[in-house]
Amino acid sequence: MDDLSYSAQHSGWEDYPAAQWDERKPISWLDDWEFWHYCIEKYSSTDAPILELACGNGRITRQIVLSGYTVFAVDINPHFLNRAQANIPSHLTHCAHFFLQDVVYLSLNRQFSVAIMADWAFPSILTPADQLQFFRSLSKHLLHEGIFAFNTLFPTIQQIGLIPTDTGFMWPDGRRFDPMTQIETRLSGDIPLQFRHTTLSEIEWLCQMTGFAIRERYGNVDRRPLRGIMGDDLTLILQKVM
Repeated sequence: MDDLSYSAQHSGWEDYPAAQWDERKPISWLDDWEFWHYCIEKYSSTDAPILELACGNGRITRQIVLSGYTVFAVDINPHFLNRAQANIPSHLTHCAHFFLQDVVYLSLNRQFSVAIMADWAFPSILTPADQLQFFRSLSKHLLHEGIFAFNTLFPTIQQIGLIPTDTGFMWPDGRRFDPMTQIETRLSGDIPLQFRHTTLSEIEWLCQMTGFAIRERYGNVDRRPLRGIMGDDLTLILQKVM
């Protein structure tokens, strides 16, 4: 792929081993599927395909096609896409279309009524510039009043336990945090992964800049109220309004 975003080059996901992700999120782990299914059932057009961003090993992709929908699944990692394709039942392969792309510069030349991004993938978009470009690219791929559902870190909750050191801030388990960039760095095996801690107010600004509005917000995929307490993340449903 040409012209990869900063996030694609530095988040650590472009060449992450599929087998290692399978251990973290096996195809059978479906605790969050009820939420994504809720979004699809409530907001999708009857015959419209679903857009899945950062599909990983296809555990949600598989559930979408098993539920009778067609899905366009995008990921930057070719190992993930190979695994995702293999996880689609053979009689349903015509319902799943896979694309190796950087979501920041999404280019599928069609529009959708529903886009989802599971597994805290949004924090892998590491800079405000990339986030803004992502929202602009996404907007072009959504119909008017189309929705984007995703979950992401709740920064204040996630930052509990930080310890100041001579070289910056870190958690007792070795993860590091740079307050200047709002980026957390952690090792997965020997692979460094980076995640941006984006506040709700920053997401609201992105919405204002790109014609989205927050339609539903929760403290987790179990649809608990968002209160900013321990255990909360930001689980949001945005709607394209302009």
